[in-house]
Amino acid sequence: MASVSVLGCGWLGLPLAKQLLAQGFKVKGSTTTDSKMLELENAGILPFSIQLPNDNLSFEFFNSDYLIINIPPQTSKKGVNHHVESLKPILKYIPSTQRIIYVSATSVYPKVDYPITEEHELDHSSERAKALIQAEKLLLRNFKERLTIIRFGGLLGYDRIPGKYFSNRKLEQHQQKVNYIHRDDAIGLIQTVIKQENWGFTINGIAPNHPTKKEVFLKNAEDFNFNPPIFENIEQELKNRMIKSDKIESILDYSFIYPDPLHFFYIK
Repeated sequence: MASVSVLGCGWLGLPLAKQLLAQGFKVKGSTTTDSKMLELENAGILPFSIQLPNDNLSFEFFNSDYLIINIPPQTSKKGVNHHVESLKPILKYIPSTQRIIYVSATSVYPKVDYPITEEHELDHSSERAKALIQAEKLLLRNFKERLTIIRFGGLLGYDRIPGKYFSNRKLEQHQQKVNYIHRDDAIGLIQTVIKQENWGFTINGIAPNHPTKKEVFLKNAEDFNFNPPIFENIEQELKNRMIKSDKIESILDYSFIYPDPLHFFYIK
């Protein structure tokens, strides 16, 4: 039985761990919350309490065929360097044959008014981008041929309904195109990388369709009966900024469950 360690069982990591378990993997999961240990155990996931940075970690947790690193950078609370400093101690615990997926984000890219691919120059101005770039470089230096980085866009679905966050609020740049992905597809992409053993790649994890924020938020408001944003009548910027995800088709041959953010599945 193949084994997977999921470092970070939060909003994405926990349902991912459950899906991997259902596929027949032995799954180990980490949490920073003691109360969540029982939830992991009840789901059939071998639970570990891991606080990073920590130089006294469990070899048992990292002793798996695959490792999924899914921890947020927390730059607003802990600064630019906290994320990479949290990852450094785990390097010596990673077995020499382990394959690794690092969950990154498209916030590494600059705000430019044209489509962006994985080869685009990265943004070194924002703290979140710098934290993610530092982590990507650290992992690439150490595990390049057995590492795949997935840069996810806005992770949505289920209880995360983007239009609700802007209900009754003024919204200036509403003609910008969205770069979203449904959680089910994020999980599907990670599973596909493992299943197909696609290592040594950096991939943008984005739904292929890019409606505007206005279109998405109006649809959310209609579907869930809340007030839409107040769309400001000002000059629009960055109307052509799209994160391209063509590698998903060319490398993974993955078919999206929800290719269009206008039709993502949500729950009230």
